Amino acid sequence: MPHRPLALKSGDSASPSWRERVVVAYLDEPPFGVPARSGARPSGCDIDLADHVLTAVGVRTICYTLTTFPELIPGLLTGRWSMTTGIFVTADRAATIEYSKPIWVANDGFVVRRGDAARYTSYEAVASAPNAILAVVRNQVQHQAALRAGIPRERIAEFPDQDTAASAVRQGRADAFASTAIGNWAYVQRANDPALTAVANRQSAPPVSLLRGAFAFAKHARDLRTVINEALGRYLGSDEHLAVMASYGFSEDDLQPVLRQ
Repeated sequence: MPHRPLALKSGDSASPSWRERVVVAYLDEPPFGVPARSGARPSGCDIDLADHVLTAVGVRTICYTLTTFPELIPGLLTGRWSMTTGIFVTADRAATIEYSKPIWVANDGFVVRRGDAARYTSYEAVASAPNAILAVVRNQVQHQAALRAGIPRERIAEFPDQDTAASAVRQGRADAFASTAIGNWAYVQRANDPALTAVANRQSAPPVSLLRGAFAFAKHARDLRTVINEALGRYLGSDEHLAVMASYGFSEDDLQPVLRQ
């Protein structure tokens, strides 16, 4: 569906710098972002949303670049990309980057070996299991959630991305991998590995289960963030938006915390 570009205020001197080309960094984390083969456009709910709002504000060329989570924010700060797909909003990150309006809420969950599905159902369960190792992606919020739940630092193993963390569980080098619940379900479905399953976090480790995800921008890109927020305000909660998100596993109830803002 074509989108009408939002009108810019006359005299917007910053507009030429982003209207010609915007580079968006994303992660290989279904359902948020999934690389395509042979140089085609990636897919995912964040990719679809970025496409919509960037087209709506009149960006002529939209480029996507795959990266790892540890490089996501440094790449913003050094200008390798203009924005990122959704990441959790935290006060620490807000000290160095800007966020869009929240675009989703995601609770935590775990990827575990199928035989451990009833054993590792919360951060607290991992903490209480002697010698259990929790895998996390480096610099993601699940590391802090694990520490708050009482998992000793030496029993938390950091990995650069979702695949290596899940592989550590598969190979027995870790007992559970913590990430978003909806992302874990999508990962296990894509992997089609009978040895792995995804389980929901049955005990909250506040405040991680309440965190919102949002597009991220460098501090100097406030003009781009402003017009993106205008586009999001027009689109979030629309029938088209809800249908797209439903296709990736998000219900309207899942999205209510961000739609109310």
